[in-house]
Amino acid sequence: MVKKTQHDKENNGEEYVSTVLSLLDQEENVVSDVQKEIFIDEIKELPPIKEGELNVSGVYAYDAGDKVEVKVYIRNGLSYNLNLQKIPFLIVNSKGETLAAQTFNLSSLGQLPPHSARPVKLYFKKENLKVDKIPADDWEIVLNGEFNVTSKVRPRYEGLPDEISVEDKLVFDKFLDELPEMEEGEFSISTFSVGLQTNGNILVTAVMRNATNKPITINKMPMTVLDKNRRAVKSQNFIMKDFTVNPYRAKVCNFAFPTDVHPENDQALDGWSVVYKLVNIDGGKHIKRV
Repeated sequence: MVKKTQHDKENNGEEYVSTVLSLLDQEENVVSDVQKEIFIDEIKELPPIKEGELNVSGVYAYDAGDKVEVKVYIRNGLSYNLNLQKIPFLIVNSKGETLAAQTFNLSSLGQLPPHSARPVKLYFKKENLKVDKIPADDWEIVLNGEFNVTSKVRPRYEGLPDEISVEDKLVFDKFLDELPEMEEGEFSISTFSVGLQTNGNILVTAVMRNATNKPITINKMPMTVLDKNRRAVKSQNFIMKDFTVNPYRAKVCNFAFPTDVHPENDQALDGWSVVYKLVNIDGGKHIKRV
């Protein structure tokens, strides 16, 4: 067994992040507290990583006959979840010479939370070694070139009214938490509710989520309300004024479609939905079925 012990812990003014142990749910139930303490101690001994960095650090390399077992910690220095897929690794020496090269599918690792470290055992096939054996004191494992990483983002609310009740905030939070996570770079619009108000407006409440690293400003929003039978009822192109969703944030927005129907009480339009495009209206009569 080869144990890695050399670590450069000099801080040259870069912004470093600390990482904490992250195990899969099934591992949490079977890994002993003693083993977890060993993991935590090993993580503390790893060299620091920079904010925004995906890092792999080797702990040991062990010749297991037809393969070489390499224990590593994969650390996520980013501020959002990562899902690793096919990742190419190299084992190199201090001269930069390649000792082994192999690509591993790490999708079974699941989601790697922000600022976390996960222990992994990689098994290099002997056919992928460039040398007879990994030298005891001169090896390092590194990520090789481009690799397939998908980042998952869960935006949080901004701009909720200060006077919102605790109950309403819990409802909005629950809705946001139940939406699927987003890929880095996506923007989405989700319908929170559709209802008919006593003033005759069909009120659509939507939640817009920005999973990009830049603010997104919306100037126009084409929308069509569909009844429970998926028939277009109302269609309108809303002009938005200074409506911006900041990076990794979610914002609530209301849209009102006037009608000539005035119920005695506000009522939810169960089964109704919204498409975010303009659709031709077939006579516009279906609202009378409410």
